[in-house]
Amino acid sequence: MTPSHQSTHEPQCRESLFRLEQRIISGCAVVLLAAIVIGSVGCSKLGNQNSNAGPGGGADNSNNAPVPPSSAGQGTPTTWEAKGTSLNGKDGQTLTLACSPGGTAHSVWGSDIYTADSSICTAGVHSGLITYQQGGTVTIELRPGRTIYGCSERNGVVTSPYGAYGQSFVFKTPDTEAVVREAEDQTQVLWNTSASMVKFEAGKNYKFKCPPGGKESAVWGSDIYTLDSSICNAAVHAGKLTMESGGSVTIELRPGESAYKGSEQNGIKTNDYGQYGSSFVVK
Repeated sequence: MTPSHQSTHEPQCRESLFRLEQRIISGCAVVLLAAIVIGSVGCSKLGNQNSNAGPGGGADNSNNAPVPPSSAGQGTPTTWEAKGTSLNGKDGQTLTLACSPGGTAHSVWGSDIYTADSSICTAGVHSGLITYQQGGTVTIELRPGRTIYGCSERNGVVTSPYGAYGQSFVFKTPDTEAVVREAEDQTQVLWNTSASMVKFEAGKNYKFKCPPGGKESAVWGSDIYTLDSSICNAAVHAGKLTMESGGSVTIELRPGESAYKGSEQNGIKTNDYGQYGSSFVVK
C-alpha cells in the first residue's frame, strides 16, 4: 500500500467509524428514553394503585362488607363462682362474659330476673343460653333491685326465691324485654314455695305462676292460710287451679290469726295450726 493511498483512505474509515458510533449512541439514547417512558408509565400506574390503599397501606375494602375482628362475640373470661355484684357495674350497664367449659353449679336466686349476687354462669345454664359441659358467652344487663324474686327449675338448675334485693341482672337476648315483662307481671314459683319470702304488708297483692305437674307441699289453714304455707298448694285447695296444669294465682296478705283450721278440699289436705303472725288468702 502506497503512502498516498493510505492517507486518502484513513480519514474515510475514521469518519465511517465516527458515524457508526453516533448511530449506536443515538440508538442507545432512544432505547434509554423508551425505557424511561415505560418506567414512568409503570410507576404512574403503581402510584395510582397505591393511592387507593387505606391508612394501613392495604387495599381499600370500602366497597366490601366489613369483616368483623376475630375477637367479635368473645367475652371477658370469668369463673362459675362469679356474681353480678363482683363486677362493680352500674344499673343499665351491659357486660359480656365467657364461662369456661366444665362448669359446676352455684347458687342462683330468681327466674329470668336474678339477684345480682347470683352465679352468672349458672344462671346462664338455667336460662338455656349455655351448658355446664361447653360453657359459652353470655351478655348481662345490670338493673335496679326488686322487692321479690321468683324461682323455677329449668335445664337441670333449680333456683331459689328471695325477697327484696338491691340490684338485679337479666340476660340480653332478642326476647329480653318480653321475658322481663312476664316475670314482672307474675313471679315464677315452685310447688314448695311459701309466701314468707315477701315483705309482709297487710292488704298487698302478689301474682304468682305455678308450673304444671304439681307436687304436694305443706299448707296450714283453710281459706286463710299461714304465710309460710305453699302458695301453689293453697291455690289448689282453694279451687283456683289444678296440680296437673298449674297456672296463675293472686294472693292477698292478711294479718295473722289466733288459730288456723285444716281441711281437705280438691285433693289437698291442709293442717291445723295455732297462732301465727301473718296470713294470706287466695283471690
